[in-house]
Amino acid sequence: MAPRGGAPKPLFPKLTGGPRGIGRTETRRHQRLRLEGAMIAAVDGHGFAETTVGELVALAGVSKSTFYDHFESKQECFLATFTTIVTAASREVTLAYRGQSGVEASLTAAFRRFAEIVANETPAATLVVVGSLSLGSEGLDQREMAFVPFERMIHQGFALEPPGRRPSDLAVRVLVAGVWTLVYRCIRKGEPERLIEYLDPMLEWALSYREAEPPAPPQERRQMPRLEPVQEPLPWGEPADSAKSRRLLSQCERIIRATAQLASRAGYSSVTVPAISATAGTSNQTFYEHFKKKEEAFIAAFEALAGRAIAAAFRAAEAELCWQEAIETAYRALLEHLIRDPIFTRIAFYELPVAGPVALDHADAAMRRFTLFLHPEAIPPGVQPLHPAIVEALGGGLWSALQRKITTGDLASLPEFAPALAKVTLIPIRPLP
Repeated sequence: MAPRGGAPKPLFPKLTGGPRGIGRTETRRHQRLRLEGAMIAAVDGHGFAETTVGELVALAGVSKSTFYDHFESKQECFLATFTTIVTAASREVTLAYRGQSGVEASLTAAFRRFAEIVANETPAATLVVVGSLSLGSEGLDQREMAFVPFERMIHQGFALEPPGRRPSDLAVRVLVAGVWTLVYRCIRKGEPERLIEYLDPMLEWALSYREAEPPAPPQERRQMPRLEPVQEPLPWGEPADSAKSRRLLSQCERIIRATAQLASRAGYSSVTVPAISATAGTSNQTFYEHFKKKEEAFIAAFEALAGRAIAAAFRAAEAELCWQEAIETAYRALLEHLIRDPIFTRIAFYELPVAGPVALDHADAAMRRFTLFLHPEAIPPGVQPLHPAIVEALGGGLWSALQRKITTGDLASLPEFAPALAKVTLIPIRPLP
């Protein structure tokens, strides 16, 4: 990117004007593409939050007035760039898909082409899969739009199957979002080329949904993962500087809760250290004795809240004798917890991505903890362990399905979603040969 102490070097040569130039229409098109290319480079370099309009125009080799002639803000430029990338990628993947016959061959070709795009155009893939998350709730519509062509492709692939052997809308959503989860993890590890290694397990996973129902429950089950219940003296909705909070919580705990309360009410972007200190009834000096920046306090709040949610889910499942029923009970307990804990729900599904990739990695780790019941040591005898990539993808896909459900605003009906989530989870499970 930019040399130390200097301006960013332009990514593109300047256009030639005058009578031998390329013309006004083509010039505007070229300028827009240059700005979108600059957005890809900037986001790949240090993320959307740190990107400035000044940097974009310097990288694109255009003026600020030219930028604002095309876009009202850097966010509008980001969203336009996102759309350009997704449109081009979905077109390429669709062509690969249509070049084959039969659902297995078509999906294989589509996934292979998608993996090639991620490996060959990693900065663009980073903007779509990682960078878009930093927009929080404002980026949800864009990601929904990006999922549509891929979901449509899977539905079309199974269209010739008998009605009872076609994946549900929920299964297709989980499949697509699950693949995006794998892309995210490959990019964050700096190994985008490894996505192609997941072709076989992803195909196996997709084809498993030709089965309408999960297999018969095993006769016995192993112990569900056990997490110690979280004992807390006060609910998280209690004001962080109340008399009760001052008496029962440490200064660090009050800072963490104040951060969560502010982020859930006004959004993470609006949270400041002075606001946290005022809400917690502490000084800025006290804040910095415990945390270097607000991001650390926010992540600490998420970790505490996520731990409570996961522990509640697993604790509820312990009473079930059947492994499959235990999974549905765990889902139901989690969904009921989301209703009872609106602070966690808001932070986990909307605000956490705004805090950046490090915070998202903590969300990723929380999803891994919640899928412990699918790990080999947790499944009952006689059950074929799922490929680790399928387990990872399932976690991300289910999280995305929950997010879509929550954005409808009908939180009261969330527990009714548990059987459908359990079914999507369990259909890929197979008995040992």
